[in-house]
Amino acid sequence: MSKLGLKEKLREFDQLQSRVRAARVATSNDVLARLLGGEEREGCFVVERRFALHEPHGPIRLAQLFEISGPALGIAAKDETLSDLNLREALFIDTETTGLAGGTGTLAFLVGVGYFADEHFVVRQYFLRQPHEESAMLNAVQQHLAAAQGLVSFNGKSFDIPLLLSRTILNRMRLDFGRLPHLDVLHASRRIWKDRVPDCSLGNLETQILGKTRSDDVPSFLIPQIYFDFVRTGKTAQLPEIFAHNRQDLVTTAALLAYLGNLVQSPFKWQASHEELRKVGRLYREAGELETSIKLFETMLASAEASRNREDLLALGFCYKSQRRDEDARRIWERAIEQFPFHPLPFLELAKYLEHRAKDYVRALEIVRRALRSLTLLEDLHSPIEVRAYKDDLLHREARLMRKQVGFNSSADSPRAPTSVSTPAA
Repeated sequence: MSKLGLKEKLREFDQLQSRVRAARVATSNDVLARLLGGEEREGCFVVERRFALHEPHGPIRLAQLFEISGPALGIAAKDETLSDLNLREALFIDTETTGLAGGTGTLAFLVGVGYFADEHFVVRQYFLRQPHEESAMLNAVQQHLAAAQGLVSFNGKSFDIPLLLSRTILNRMRLDFGRLPHLDVLHASRRIWKDRVPDCSLGNLETQILGKTRSDDVPSFLIPQIYFDFVRTGKTAQLPEIFAHNRQDLVTTAALLAYLGNLVQSPFKWQASHEELRKVGRLYREAGELETSIKLFETMLASAEASRNREDLLALGFCYKSQRRDEDARRIWERAIEQFPFHPLPFLELAKYLEHRAKDYVRALEIVRRALRSLTLLEDLHSPIEVRAYKDDLLHREARLMRKQVGFNSSADSPRAPTSVSTPAA
């Protein structure tokens, strides 16, 4: 066969493949449209659902997201860049992938984005019928990013966003995630609920915090195989379960943020538990909002239950100390010593106050020596490294106070020089 004939045959084969691919896509579109209710749009298959803002999701309605101020979001996320974020202009994002390990071989075959429009929370899902549609899908996501003023995700900082960025590099594209402040609800949730819900997966938080349990939800570990079966054999039976799972993840992320943000912003109105008040109080203290933190800890310590909590007492003492309310702090250190006489930290803080504020070196030295005696009991409760750190600090402080005490006594005992007094002229 001549070279010209071979080229013609190859061209015919390519055209045939294109017609077969087009026919498969058309067939796939018809099947998917009936099954999922979507359509081809922007070069890939798109499914869209709307959720009314006043529809309940456990104890929460999504409309309550708009009651959260930007500063409260910044405090919850420990990120000042979120202080100006208007959630109406944020983009919620979640992906379903061909694997959980990440890397260049992992595809995000379904990208769900959530946003607010016409008093609804809209979930739009971009689906890869075939991997070659990836560029079109990423372009569509980029259009959403261009209009957004912030990102909200659940574990997106560690997984979804790095994965999408790697896919854009492979497709010689650029998604501008970096310009947007990003609130990761997983990280904020851990700060409040890690003790109550050690496994802070989205499903666990949905059950434990929002009081909702999903029925007939597809397990995450099965999702990659369901997609591979669709690509290889056209099997579509379980695709609706994946789309429903992804939608529910986005809605739950939004509902969880509404709960969390309102809890941080109005903990008393929200009837927060003692543990939640404690964690919120710490967030305000770390953000430098000491008045709010003091109010939270004072309210907690007014109850008999919380008054026995050493950490709450010490947190309030440190808030007073940061505000230079030295006498209030002193009363807290003394109360903590009375209630918890075997921990050196309140002894240390009281000794600092006596040495540097009251200049009472004698009593400061007495307090340091009491703390050193308490370490013998602390050794059974704490790590040797922690005990050693306390001991080194206390011994150094003891030596300094002894020097100061000797110097002070020497100064007091030394004869004073006569003081000359001028007399008025006659």
